[in-house]
Amino acid sequence: MSTVIVNSSVLLLRGAHTSPTLSLSRARRACIFKYDAFHLTNMLAELLVRDLAIVLIIAAVVAYIFHRLQQPIVLGYIIAGVIIGPYTPPFSYISQPDIFSSLAELGVILLLFGIGLSFPMKKLLSLGRVSLVVASVEIASMILFSIIAGRLLGWSLTDSLFLGVALASSSTAIIGKCMTDFGKLGESSCDIMLGVLIVEDLAVVVMLTGLQAFYSAGTLSLVDILILVGKILLFLGGSMLIGWKVVLPFIESVRREGMEILVIMAVGLCFAFSIVAYVLGFSVAIGAFIAGVILASWKSVDELVTGTLPLRDVFGAIFFVSVGALMDVTKIWEYLLPVLAITVTMLAGKVIGCSFGTMVSGFNRMTSLRVGLGMAQIGEFAFIVVKAGTDLDVLTAPLFSIVGVVAIITTFLTPYLIKYSYSLGKGS
Repeated sequence: MSTVIVNSSVLLLRGAHTSPTLSLSRARRACIFKYDAFHLTNMLAELLVRDLAIVLIIAAVVAYIFHRLQQPIVLGYIIAGVIIGPYTPPFSYISQPDIFSSLAELGVILLLFGIGLSFPMKKLLSLGRVSLVVASVEIASMILFSIIAGRLLGWSLTDSLFLGVALASSSTAIIGKCMTDFGKLGESSCDIMLGVLIVEDLAVVVMLTGLQAFYSAGTLSLVDILILVGKILLFLGGSMLIGWKVVLPFIESVRREGMEILVIMAVGLCFAFSIVAYVLGFSVAIGAFIAGVILASWKSVDELVTGTLPLRDVFGAIFFVSVGALMDVTKIWEYLLPVLAITVTMLAGKVIGCSFGTMVSGFNRMTSLRVGLGMAQIGEFAFIVVKAGTDLDVLTAPLFSIVGVVAIITTFLTPYLIKYSYSLGKGS
């Protein structure tokens, strides 16, 4: 009531022409609006806390069961997501899916940042040639295999091209999590995969830009492609230069102020690089990974790895639960034939393309096979590519649903394929 009186007094003093009754009514409405906004904010906060409690408790229970059964923990998180998701009866356990998705995005950023911390800049630069070779062979294989599969299914060339570009990239988050859980970070096959993933994502951005330009304007603008390539070089080159000249000296000075400030500053830099990547048209995951790579060259990087591990574990779990929550398993039977065809196409193209590319680069057959089997899943970029084709209204096949179901299948297969590849023999 005091707020109403104060506000109405202020309104009355503004001029003699203002009606006291009208001013008081406006003040009351303003007071009621503020109360409703405050009440709504508190309600949303309570719902978010409830959602997080449900997600983390169910994820922990299912992950514990999978761990006891000696199965990949990442699959436990995904199964937990399927359980609480909107496509599993009787109802969805999540009341704030938009906020939940935002938290999941934080999980991707922190997960890739953590992987980058174990991937020094010198190692990334040393793998530049093999990453380009493997990614080039793999992308060409996927587009060729997709065109063949599309023709057999009776699809148009446009559908097949968009499918090929969608399947060209693998999942950085899934591969990174599996490699971390299996303790394979630092092995040559894992290093090759991480390098190839970066090249894949950048290549998909370029190809998607070309497809959008061609199907929207009817022509392919070389200028637009050159501008995009320039952005890529500017981002990578600028990130490395800023990392060497600014970030590493600065982080060393921050270290003297204590561990808490060090971790906050490192995570802040991670988000900063993610935002820059997003503004330039790339994925936030690339920016986070590059930030980790830069800090991995710091002599006391082990302190950062230890300090950021709890954050990565919690938000990483939320991300994989969100992956499971978005899986509509009921679509599997609806598109069974094309789903099986595209799944076989994707597995064959990835394994053959990545294995052959790695072998051509001078690595042995075991390492090549591990790279091929590890890369055999659909990446997050696939849905962006298919959505772009849908927005352009050039697709005739139900690619979004088909790609979604294939993503479900290959996500479940990935941990077992990686585990199998490392059981074939020792050595890298």
